[in-house]
Amino acid sequence: MLTVTPEEITQFRSQLADSPEALAALDAIEECEGYLDDAVPLLVMRETAQEADRSLNDLLERCRQFLCQEEVREFLESGLIAPIIEPLAISTGIPLGTATALSILVFKLGAKKFCQVPESGA
Repeated sequence: MLTVTPEEITQFRSQLADSPEALAALDAIEECEGYLDDAVPLLVMRETAQEADRSLNDLLERCRQFLCQEEVREFLESGLIAPIIEPLAISTGIPLGTATALSILVFKLGAKKFCQVPESGA
């Protein structure tokens, strides 16, 4: 399970101070004690008033094409999520808070690792 530290949450709060939805996502991550695997379904439920009908991996796959663009990947690798969450939400139809949590998740995973094409065969 990937976790976000209180220090990282503080850093993201200062980056995302102008976005109430993103701040609400950080609150949800804090409620889940930093566990992103728990926070994402919670956010989906709060933002859509529906149970999360997709697994975390399904949501990440839905975002992969956008998140793996070179410029977006560079933002993620440097820990800058503010410039990408709104375009991610718009391009994938995912609510802004969920897009915030998914962006943080890919930052924690490592954007380069997330975007690697799995080798076929082996």
